[in-house]
Amino acid sequence: MGINIKTPTQEHSASKNITSQSRGTLTAALIEALASRENMEPIWINKLDVAERQIVEAITLFYESRDPVVIHTIIASAHQILHDIGSESGITGAIKNPEGMTRKEFREHVKSVNEPYNYFKHADKDPDSKINVAPINEFTMDFILDAVIMLQNIKRDLPLQAKLFWGWFVCSFPEQFENMADNDFIKETRALGLHKWSFESIRQFFVFGEIIE
Repeated sequence: MGINIKTPTQEHSASKNITSQSRGTLTAALIEALASRENMEPIWINKLDVAERQIVEAITLFYESRDPVVIHTIIASAHQILHDIGSESGITGAIKNPEGMTRKEFREHVKSVNEPYNYFKHADKDPDSKINVAPINEFTMDFILDAVIMLQNIKRDLPLQAKLFWGWFVCSFPEQFENMADNDFIKETRALGLHKWSFESIRQFFVFGEIIE
């Protein structure tokens, strides 16, 4: 009787299959155990709920001056969900808008704007690489505003945090809205002077909003 000797590749493949099967079994067992706990009612949410929750948390963390890498990872996820949902009904944001671009140009554009997000959540192709995060805070603000506007266009409603960020952004960066100076919303929003609010005041306003809900 011959001896069956596995090559390192075969050994790795077999081990990988066993690990995958074990992981699947463990996951199923964990889900079953959690589901069997007393008084655990299911909580169902849809993709729009996920995006809205991510927007709220990203904005909250932004005004807490927390880690910009974490904030961008959260808001980029929300942005992608809203981009996908909006595409089904012709609603697009400004950041991933294909208007005026060829398919190839648009693919390259999306690859470029998604570069930080993909870097923050993958390491399979570039585990030893580095990324410059100096401009990530400004980039993240654009993602938050774009996600907020898409959520408004899709849902026709916004949470308090999203409304305030929109107003704060308009007041803080008026140069980006010069071509809309006569817009009633822009004029009324600027009159609020939200750019004068400290981050601490904004955080307290969010707490107040949660109390009165």
